[in-house]
Parts: sequence; C-alpha cells; structure tokens
Amino acid sequence: MLGSNTPPFKTFREKRSEAPPRGTGAINVNRRSFLGVLGGAVFLAAAPSALTACSPGASAPLATTSGGLAEAVAKLVPSYIPLDLVKPDIPSVKGSTPGFTTLPATLVKSVKDTPGKGGTYTAMTPAWWAIPPSLPENSYYKAVNAELGTTINFQVNDGNSYADKIQTVLASPKDVPDWVVIPSWNLPPRFGQAAKGIFTDLSEFLAGDKVKKYPNLANIPTASWKLGCFDGGLYGLPYPGALISDAIFYRADIFEQLGVEPPKSADDYLKVAKQLTDPAKNRWGSEDVWNGAQIIHGVVPKWKQVDGKLQNKFETDEYRAALEWTAKLFADGSVHPDAVAGNAQQSKQRFESGASLMASDGVGGWHEALARVLPSNPGFKMLPLDYFAPDGGAPTLFRAQPAAIFSFIKKTDDPAKVEELLALANFIAAPFGTQENRLITSGVEGVHYTKDSQGIPKMTEKGSQEVTSTYAFLVAGPIVNSMVQYPGLVEAQSGWEARQAPHVTEDAFFGMQIEEPTKFASLGKPFNDLAKDIVRGRKSIKDLDSEVASWRSKGGDELRDFYAGFLA
Repeated sequence: MLGSNTPPFKTFREKRSEAPPRGTGAINVNRRSFLGVLGGAVFLAAAPSALTACSPGASAPLATTSGGLAEAVAKLVPSYIPLDLVKPDIPSVKGSTPGFTTLPATLVKSVKDTPGKGGTYTAMTPAWWAIPPSLPENSYYKAVNAELGTTINFQVNDGNSYADKIQTVLASPKDVPDWVVIPSWNLPPRFGQAAKGIFTDLSEFLAGDKVKKYPNLANIPTASWKLGCFDGGLYGLPYPGALISDAIFYRADIFEQLGVEPPKSADDYLKVAKQLTDPAKNRWGSEDVWNGAQIIHGVVPKWKQVDGKLQNKFETDEYRAALEWTAKLFADGSVHPDAVAGNAQQSKQRFESGASLMASDGVGGWHEALARVLPSNPGFKMLPLDYFAPDGGAPTLFRAQPAAIFSFIKKTDDPAKVEELLALANFIAAPFGTQENRLITSGVEGVHYTKDSQGIPKMTEKGSQEVTSTYAFLVAGPIVNSMVQYPGLVEAQSGWEARQAPHVTEDAFFGMQIEEPTKFASLGKPFNDLAKDIVRGRKSIKDLDSEVASWRSKGGDELRDFYAGFLA
C-alpha cells in the first residue's frame, strides 16, 4: 500500500498510468499532469483584500502583490496541527514522504464518535479503472457508510471523459451533486468565479484554528490547502501529494551485471548511456529523458526571477542547456530507436525488458513496475538516480505541487449540512495507522481483503471489484510510504526522497492558483514540438531564439506583465 491516502489494492497511484499521464513533477508542463498544476489551467486564489476585480480574458494583473496574495490566502487556510499517532521507521526530511517498513500491529482509532447525523448525500468522482458497483450492490460502500453514520451515494464516472462531465454538471448548478471531486487538470476556465456561486466557502468553517474541530483535517499540511483557495475563498478539500514526483530510473540489476556505476553528472550520463548502448544486443543506454533533463538542469516550472524581472522557462539558460544536452544524447545514438521515433507509449516496456537502461518516470511508476515485473523476473531491480546539477554538484529541484485533486461541497444555506460533511471528511482523512484509514483504503477484513503471513492485506475478488479510490478522492491525509509488499522499496524510496529533499526549493508562484487570461492558453504549445525537433536534430538550437521572439510578440511579454503584477 502506498500512503495513508491510497487503498492497498486498486489504488489511484497504481492506476495513474491509466489516468492522464503524469507531468514532470518538478517541471510541470501540461494539463495532464496529476502532481503538477502549473502547466494546465491555473487559477487565482484571489482574496478581496489583495485583488482587483477580473473580467473574462482580462490581461491586467489581478493581484497587487505576491506578498498580499500570500497573506490573504494565509487567512483562509486551516492551521496545521500535525498528529503523531504512529511513528514512521523512516522519518520525513524537510517534507519528504515518511516510510513504514512494517505495518502497525494495532490500529489507532482517531474518530471516537460516529461523524454523520443520518444524512444522505451524492458524490461525484472520476475513475480510471472499472466502475465499481453502486449502492445497494456495493458492500464496501455499505460498510463505510455504516461507520460514517450517513449515506454517500457515489456517481463514479470515466476519468478519461471527466472534464466533459464536469463542464456539463457545472452548467446546471441546481443539479450539482452534494460533493464533487475535480482533478486540477479538469478545472474549467474561470473556475474561481464559478466556484463562488456553486460551492461552499469552507474558510468560514476551517480557517485558522476553526479546523481544530476536525483534527484529521488539521493534520493536512498547509501547502495542500492553499491550492484549494479560489476567488477569495477556501473551496477545495485536498488530496495531498509528495514533495518530489519524478525521477530518472536506472536498471540497477543490469548495471551491476555490467560493472557500470550510475552517472553522477550530466556529462557522465552521456558517457554511461553511450557505454551501455549495444544495438547488437538490443540494448540502449537511455530512453528519451527530456523531462529528467529539465530537472537536472534546474529548469523552472514556468517563471524565473532574474534581477527582479521575470523570465519564462523558454527564455532561460537552463532550458537552452537542457535542450542542447538532450540533443547530444540523441546524437550519440544512446536513445532507443523507438523513443527516437516518438513512441513514448512503450517506454516502460522497453525499460522493464532491459532494452533501455535509464528512463524518466513518475515516482509512482516504481512500484507499478515492481508489480508487473517481479513475478516473472525476481532479479529485477530499478533505482532512481540521486539528482545532480549538470556539473555534478548539488541540484536545484523545484517542489512538486502539493495537491492536484480537490473535492468541493455544494453551496448551501444550511451550515449544519456543511458541518456534517466536514465531519465525514475528517473521518475519511484519517492518517495511516488508524482504523478509519484501513477501512477507507482496504475495506473490511475477511470481505474485501485478507492478510498474508506477514500481516500484509491481500485483496479478495470482491475487494478488487468494490474498493477503489472513491472516498479517498474526497479528501485524504498526508501521504506516507508503506508499500511493504515490495521488499526494500520503502527503505529505497523514502531514503531517496529524503536525500533529495534538502535540494528542493519553491518557484516564485508556488502554491498560488493563478488564472491566466484564456487568450494565452495555447501560447506556449509550439515549444513542445520544437523541443522534439531540436533534440532529434530536425531543427537547431537557433530555432529556439526565433520561437521565443514569436512567443514574445504574440503575447509572451503581455503574459509576463500579467505575472509581474503578482510580484512586489
């Protein structure tokens, strides 16, 4: 099981490959990213005291200063009051994911009383797996609802078409379910304005010390809450994410067989990749690691401050250097031919088969690969590279967005109804090591799971059909790593993240929901194709200069001014 906020069986993270592909984590590049938000729709956590009015498509800055915005948001979010119910074997370092190498023998009860008051509510969530049975056929829903003391009727929808569903639902406010899950990449344009009319501003119930009434919600880190702020209010209940979301993995088992050490600098990576490449043995040193190249070179998610002015990532020296380095990797013949041809869909398969030996992936891809490969190849071993700066020094890693899925409570003039739903949320957000968390993530022992000789839950057929990320999508506690079913993984993964954590920094707009005017929505898209062409030698690095000039004349400078409005 991964974390307190994911079921051990059919988990969201385990199924993330079926969801919109991950972004870059440290480098958020597109709307399909789960753990990144910046590349897609971005929204303004506008607070009345700090922001001016906005109109659709407005090009003027909507906030006075970033400091003012931060101060305004700080007044909306709950106080952070961490719980210490179970101690991890591997403690967190500067926000890294704590690890549990064994499962607690005894589970703690974190919610003493039944939270619900007998209400009946509807909740809409996405799913990137088979839709589970609805009530009354779903025994998992029945069991959880019984503990909640209320009835939640889930409306589970295909995650691949969820954006269209959200648009349709929000267009008819009276038909909006009581509780709605919306991934960040599915937030429609000008969502902040819509949220104000459709959903409940939770700051009235949770801001500051008001959250003390809900200890498990107070246990969610502040950064995750900040991204739930829209248009001057706190609307979203968060699904927290990890500090670092992406890695460059290498096949440690094959490296050991070949007597090759993992690279420790950018030049070293090129040498090692070339050394490992042997087409006669159907083996290439690397996949297309453009994502990882940007992380190594310290490319900002979107904007960089230079001498008090903003540079877009496409204008930075780091972005240019990442392109040049990746072009060398391709020119060396070290990248698998199918990756050169643009076949990214089979990247995992090539890496897992040993046809390519280094590859970028989301950290969640680690245990997914172990689940797929270990049954047929017990010697399979993949590890992430410790990140390095291009010269081998300390890297600059930009923090992944701390939440990318939110749920929203339908607007109501009945505060008792909101308080009941928040009490349910408090139960659902119970942290790892609690009875509530086990119920939410695994269902009922003997019905939805059994335990093996080591006490590790194993899904039953019924559990496989019924226990999915439904309640967990509504809200979740802080992430932990407890994937003890994969020997050594917890130690390796939490240890790796702890080593990287000291190098993690926040970009200038971290934690701010900023809604760009819609006219800029496609401004940066040409750079995606240009990067593919440059690294494959079809265009030169000089073409980057002309594309940047085009970008500036078509609105890039105006967009820069827009963002500059947030900086003091």
